[in-house]
Amino acid sequence: MKKLITYSAILCISLIACNQKQASDANIAKYEKNLEIAKQFYAAFTSKDSTKQATFLSDDFKWNGPAIGQDSLSKEVLMAGDKEFMKAFNDIKFENTEYVPGLDPKTYALDGGVRVYGTINSKFASSGKTSKVKYYAVLGFNDSGKITTLEEYYNMEDLSKEF
Repeated sequence: MKKLITYSAILCISLIACNQKQASDANIAKYEKNLEIAKQFYAAFTSKDSTKQATFLSDDFKWNGPAIGQDSLSKEVLMAGDKEFMKAFNDIKFENTEYVPGLDPKTYALDGGVRVYGTINSKFASSGKTSKVKYYAVLGFNDSGKITTLEEYYNMEDLSKEF
């Protein structure tokens, strides 16, 4: 009887591990697809193509910007802000960029999302002086490959002072 229980426990653990691996493999595939979308989204940003950038966002998109109190803002608000940035800065480059898989905040399991780290280097259009901003973001996606959420973290003061 003990052997039967032991074999049952091993089988149960194996099935759970197998199911978790299948879920993980599916989320890795989602991540790889969403990673390409994220790269295109940021390429549109650095090339100052806000029209193309907007095509990557879902209709129900929500933006959580870096400023306190900027939660659940719309696609239109983000795009208006990006257009202002694109007017105020030239030679926008996203450097030292690292993309890593997103994690579910409760389980820490892969969720198909994308996290991005890097430095946004640009020049003030008014003076030509350099601007550097350390940047971190978490992007969530729907099954259609559209970005549904963007949580951005950076020091906004770095955008207001000319070095």
